[in-house]
Parts: sequence; C-alpha cells; structure tokens
Amino acid sequence: MHRRTRGAVRRGSVALAALAIAATAQAQRPSTRRPVTTRRSQITVVDARWTGFMVGVQTIAAPGVTVTGNDIDGTFKTGFGPGGGLTVGYGFNRTFSAFASLDLAKQGADMELFQGSFGLSHLEAGFKANLPYGNAATVPYVSASIGRRGLGARVIAGDDGSQFDLKMSGGMFGLGGGIQHALSATLALDGGLELGFGRFSHVSGDGESGDMDTNGSTTVRFKFGMIWRPGSRRPG
Repeated sequence: MHRRTRGAVRRGSVALAALAIAATAQAQRPSTRRPVTTRRSQITVVDARWTGFMVGVQTIAAPGVTVTGNDIDGTFKTGFGPGGGLTVGYGFNRTFSAFASLDLAKQGADMELFQGSFGLSHLEAGFKANLPYGNAATVPYVSASIGRRGLGARVIAGDDGSQFDLKMSGGMFGLGGGIQHALSATLALDGGLELGFGRFSHVSGDGESGDMDTNGSTTVRFKFGMIWRPGSRRPG
C-alpha cells in the first residue's frame, strides 16, 4: 500500500509539472487580442462653422420682377430666369461672418413697349449669423445685406423697332437664410433663399438718364452652390 501511495504521488507531481510548463508557455505567447474600437471613436464630424477666408460660387434661379409707379407706363415685368454668382467672405468666429457677393440672372421680357432679355444683377455686402440648430456639419444661417441691384438689356422698342440700351437701378437691402453642409474641412454645399427690397428709381436709356417715381419691388433668388475655404484652419 505504501508503494501504491508513492506511485500516486509521483504521477501527481508529473501532472502538476506538465500543467506548470503549459501555463508558462501560454503566458509567453504574444497576445493576439485586438484593442476594442468603439463606434464613437470611428466617427469624425466635420464642423461647418468656419472661420477665416472663404470663396463661393452659386447657381441662381430668379423669379420675374415687376416694376410699377407714376413714371412707368403700365407695368414693367420680366420672367423667371437662371444665372450665377460669386461670393467672398470672412468668418470672425463660429457664429458671425461678413460677405460680399455679385450675381446675375437672365430674364426674358415680353411687353407691349419692350421685348428683350434682361439681366437682373445684385451687388451687395452684409453679415451672416449661424444658428444653434442642426449638428456641427449641417448649419442653418440667416443673413442681412445692403447693396445695389439693376435691370438692363439691349431692347427693341415696340413702336418703331429701334434698339437701345435700357437700364433701371436702385439701392436695396436684403434678407436671407439657408443651410451650409460641410463635405470636408475645406469644401461645403450651400443653399438658400434671398429677398431684395427697394426701388428701381434710376433709369438710363436712349441717350437719357434720370430718376423715376417708382414703387417698391421685391426680387427673389434661390441659390445653390459650393464654398471653398483655403487651408485647413480649425474653427475658432
């Protein structure tokens, strides 16, 4: 019996030694466990509240303009037309920026007195404020501006068929709103609506120019385009 006990102890010692060797080898193996990556760490949101210098190009869709007044014989009216524009701006911080823009839309006119294609132009400067809605990449905004707008064309007079350059112009103030969506740190989509208020109070054409007594007219422009920001400066 004593011999069987010593045999059992010997077998147990061998088994413990084998387990110890296996455990040591397992501990020395390089770890293949990969670091846990959460979904949140994989998502990078581009901030559209830009600062610094930026340049934008837009396509324009402008409904027709109606001009009336004591110095207008009947109603001067143009039709819906497309166009394009250019904007330069500078963001002071994540909320406020300044801009200057120029755009031109081609609009047809078919009236008893004049026939032709008129160019509707807006030259303005103003400020834009980002609103605290949406997310960092998609930012709604409002804008306000002052400037000058004009309607001009090479027209054909309906009474005798003569041709001459006709232009009406006047000061304006504008209100607008839209949404800017950042595609990257330097490129964004921009779309919105702008309204212009004022009077086309000055006219020049057929060798004459002067002021007119006209009523207020509203111009409407739908804009969609791209904004480019040089460099990769982070929002301040």
